[in-house]
Amino acid sequence: MAGAGRRTETKGLFRARFGGVEETVSAVFRHLAGTDLPRQVDDRLRLSQTRADLPEDEGEGFWRFLSLAEGLYAILTDCRYATARAERVVAEGMVEFHFLLEGPVELTLPKGADTNAADVSFIACQQAQGLDYEVVCQPGTYRMVSLYVRPDILENSFGMDSRATRQLLHPEPGTMAMREQKIDLDFLRVLRELFGLEFAGPRDLPLAAARITELLVLSVDALDRRGRAEEESVVFTARELAMFDRARQILSTDFSESLTIPGLARTLGTNATKLKSGFRLLYGATIFNYRNRYRMDRAM
Repeated sequence: MAGAGRRTETKGLFRARFGGVEETVSAVFRHLAGTDLPRQVDDRLRLSQTRADLPEDEGEGFWRFLSLAEGLYAILTDCRYATARAERVVAEGMVEFHFLLEGPVELTLPKGADTNAADVSFIACQQAQGLDYEVVCQPGTYRMVSLYVRPDILENSFGMDSRATRQLLHPEPGTMAMREQKIDLDFLRVLRELFGLEFAGPRDLPLAAARITELLVLSVDALDRRGRAEEESVVFTARELAMFDRARQILSTDFSESLTIPGLARTLGTNATKLKSGFRLLYGATIFNYRNRYRMDRAM
């Protein structure tokens, strides 16, 4: 598990705060039902929504938790963290889809833009049982949508069955499979509408469920559509997951102009594709943006 020695110096994320000793997404949703947080429930449609605001001394913003069914969850993060945060990600047999929207990304639909105008991607991943790792968020603003779905739901209800997605559905023991996929304006439209919902009336909850379902359909379609063998998932081992923490340490201390992504990959004994993909997943930022943040802090 990357960076385990720093757990005591940082705040946790939603798994650590609401997941109890299990620290899983499923446990988070079970425990939220017993809190006094603002909550909407539709028993007939089996939908629920809970909002948890970030304490004032920890920053600004909120997490919004949406449950569509057992084994199909969505979490919207709209937070500015005042301090670094880290938590353990425990394998629980669900495929994760992450749409990282902070930074240069705007949830807008520019007039006249073509479908390739948005240089945005989503990450889909699943780790095998017994393989845990740590995610770390440095102080700053994070805006993202995360979906957590049981593989049988993806296979039976969404038809996710291409060769390229097989590793995502059934990762090999001791590994984590991951795909990064470009998205287009259809995705941005759905993401914009999700963040625009205020959950002030009864129709917002089923509307959110419809948008999450559409987002999942778009995601599965994008992964299956590009199902050629050369685009199968990137696979990480436990050693490689731990290696990314070394990359983070180098980027936060080495500000020389000669440091490049291919050079850093060679130093760490990996390739640039794995380095970029794994770093973005674990730390919620590209290598370029992460390094620039530290360089700006140093300059100030």
